[in-house]
Amino acid sequence: MSNQTPTRRTFLKGGALLAVPALASAAGASAAGTSAAPSTGAAAPAGEAAIRALHQAWLRRIDSGYRDPLLEPAVRRISADPAGEADRIELAADGRSATGRYDCVVELETAVPAGSTLAQMAQVQGHGSVSRTRRRRLQVDYTLDGGRWEMLRARFRTA
Repeated sequence: MSNQTPTRRTFLKGGALLAVPALASAAGASAAGTSAAPSTGAAAPAGEAAIRALHQAWLRRIDSGYRDPLLEPAVRRISADPAGEADRIELAADGRSATGRYDCVVELETAVPAGSTLAQMAQVQGHGSVSRTRRRRLQVDYTLDGGRWEMLRARFRTA
């Protein structure tokens, strides 16, 4: 019998040892789930991963100030909607096109018309625009061109 007092480290170590079998069975179940889908093909997970990477890089560019011609000029930021549905990427049967649906929060900014004295004062003070956020569903169409995924179209729908 040991006279050691349990410490946080021994508690965490014991928890980690108990979690290993659970993780192993979960990994086996998820691997079995992915191989059981015959219609997606072997390239589907790689295609989805490439599309997700493209989408995330595009969102970072938008948030850093890039004005993409695929979007309306008022769009300033796009972020994931925490209350929205999970992102969905659907690859076409031929594997050469895909559609992504993303629930998001969009920050829009429009210039204040300079017709009134109040608007002119706001513009002089650097507040010449109105910002607002809206919940939307972003639908993006992708195409595989020369081994690389590219965005064809992006449009917002009311979520």
